[in-house]
Amino acid sequence: MNNTVLLLEPVDLPAAESWPATACQRSVLGLAELLLKDRRSADELLRDENQQLDLIPRFLMIALASFTVYAWAMILLLDVAPHGAIPTVLADGWKLALRPALALWLAYALGLIAATGICLPSFYFYGLLAGIKISFVGIVGHTMKGTASTAIMLMGILPIYVAVALGMLIFGAPVPEQQAIFTLGLALPFIAGLWGVYSLFQGFMRLADTLPGGCDGKRYCFLRRMTLAWSACYTAVTPLMIYSLWSHLA
Repeated sequence: MNNTVLLLEPVDLPAAESWPATACQRSVLGLAELLLKDRRSADELLRDENQQLDLIPRFLMIALASFTVYAWAMILLLDVAPHGAIPTVLADGWKLALRPALALWLAYALGLIAATGICLPSFYFYGLLAGIKISFVGIVGHTMKGTASTAIMLMGILPIYVAVALGMLIFGAPVPEQQAIFTLGLALPFIAGLWGVYSLFQGFMRLADTLPGGCDGKRYCFLRRMTLAWSACYTAVTPLMIYSLWSHLA
C-alpha cells in the first residue's frame, strides 16, 4: 500500500476591508455593528458614491432612535425625582406634564441633528479648502456617521447611568447629589459626543489620500486643523441649539 501525503499550500485571503459590503452590513443593525467593531469598513462604504444616499438615512435612523431612548429615560427619571433635584437649567419649565417631557425629547432628538445641519456648510467649505476630493453628499454621510457613533456610545453609557441614578433615588441620596447626577445626565450626549467627533475625525483623515500630490505634510496638517476647527464649532453650537429648542417648546 502506498502512503500518500497531501501537500497543503497557503492561500492568501483578501484583507477584511476588501470584502464587498453585504446587504446585511448596509442595514441599520449592520451599520450599527460596523460602527462598534469596524469603523474603517463604514468609512469605506461611504467612499462609494452609489451607496451614500442609502447610508445617510440609515445613520440618521440610528441617531434618532438612540436619542429618543435617551431622552425618555431622562424624562422618566426626572418625573420621579424630587423637585429640588431637577437641574437648574430645567427647573423653571419642568412640571409633571406632557409638554415639558415632549419638549425635552424634541430638544435632544432634533437639536443634535439640527446642529449638524447648521455646521454642514462650514464643514464642506473646510474640506474644499483643505483640498480633499469629496462631494457635499459625502460630507453629509461622514457627519451622519459621526452622529450615529455618538448615539451608539450614548446607548452604551445610558444603562450604567440609569442604574446609578435609580440607586440614588431609591436609597434617598441627598438632594444636591441627586441634582448633580441629573445635571450629569443632561450632559451625557456631549460626553458621548467625544467618541462621535473622534470617529468623524478618523473618517475624514482617511480621505487624505485624495489630496493633490498625495499626503504631504503641510496639506495633511492643514486638513487635520480644519477638521478640529469644525469639531470645535459643532461642540459650541450643539448645546445652544438644544437649550434654545427646550426654552421655546417648554
